[in-house]
Amino acid sequence: MTSDKEDVMSISATRRVRRLDELWQLQEVLQQDGPGVGLPLGLLQGVRRVLQCDIVAFNDVDSRRRRHHFLQGVDHEDADEVVAPDPDDPEELAFWEHYWQSACSLPERTGDLSGVRLTSDFYSRRQWHETPYYRESGEGPPPEFEMSTVWGRGSPDRTLRLLCVRFDGPDFGDDDRFLLELLRPHLLMAFHRAESARDRQHGTGVAALTPRQRAVLALAVQGRTNHAIGRELGIAEGTVRTHLMHVYATLGVSSRAAAAALLTAASPDLAPPG
Repeated sequence: MTSDKEDVMSISATRRVRRLDELWQLQEVLQQDGPGVGLPLGLLQGVRRVLQCDIVAFNDVDSRRRRHHFLQGVDHEDADEVVAPDPDDPEELAFWEHYWQSACSLPERTGDLSGVRLTSDFYSRRQWHETPYYRESGEGPPPEFEMSTVWGRGSPDRTLRLLCVRFDGPDFGDDDRFLLELLRPHLLMAFHRAESARDRQHGTGVAALTPRQRAVLALAVQGRTNHAIGRELGIAEGTVRTHLMHVYATLGVSSRAAAAALLTAASPDLAPPG
């Protein structure tokens, strides 16, 4: 006969093997370009299975304007996405009413966009139940446990958020955090690929840059200074700055690094060495 401890260890090992198999199956959907407004919905379903949660949401959050540019969500039987949800929707109003007093705003308040956060990192079970977010969760059961990760979106107030929700069962733990940490860079690259595909389809984003703007940005990706770019292309340094300003405006970003990341995603062969 086996002991209770051995049974628990056996169940844990079986669960990890199953999750490893689900993780392996994500390879194919990680390469999808779309459709979708953010990440391919099939990829979000795969993430939901790997992380064993009830809902996975992927959102584009603009905290300065108090709005979402898009919302995506999948559960075990459905998937949905909304572009530019109505800011006067009751759920949107409730979300933004308490945003700056909640852990949701930590990325903006601290500037820390790294890692994976659990609700239990900030609240005890009792404290969580007393938050306005929990008490005013709208239709359906409130989220009992949450795990999230954040990426920058080109400006300090614009972020991409992946949110994992469990309504009951065990809280997210170290294994879940570790898996989402592993997935973080792959999910961001998948988003950039999907975004580039949408840009090519609609003639926006990187696809909307002029040949000269692309040439300037391609050299910037390689780490060249404005002076070096000007010498390479035979134009004045001030003209390089002007081109880069137009690039930022076209791509909707505010930094050289953010613009370079979008071009690299659209043209991986331009990725800087190392």
